[in-house]
Amino acid sequence: MKMIILKQLRNHMGLSQQALAGKLGVSRSTVAMWETGGAEPDHKALLHLSALLNTTTDEILGNKKVPVLESTQDELSAQDRQLLALFNRLSEQGKGRLLERAEVLAAQTRV
Repeated sequence: MKMIILKQLRNHMGLSQQALAGKLGVSRSTVAMWETGGAEPDHKALLHLSALLNTTTDEILGNKKVPVLESTQDELSAQDRQLLALFNRLSEQGKGRLLERAEVLAAQTRV
C-alpha cells in the first residue's frame, strides 16, 4: 500500500523524513520506504506515527479520511505544532493536569 498520506501529514507537521525517523527510532530510509509503499510500519510504529502526526491510524492507512485541522494547522508555528502533538499523546488525566498547570502559568505571566 502506497502511503502518500504519510508524506502529506509529515510535511504538514513540518518534519523531514530524517526528523520523523529520529522521533520514531527508525532510519530515514525506513520512513522513505513507508511513503513509497516499499514497506509498512508495524503496529507500534503506526501508533507512534498517529500520535506524532496528530491523526488516526485509519487515516495513515488510508481507511478513513479524518481532517487535520487544515485551516488552523497551517497558521501554527513549529513550536505550537510540537506542543499540540505532545498534548495529543497524553491521557485524558494528563491533559487535565497539563491544562491546570498552563492556566497557572498563564495567570502568572499576564500583564
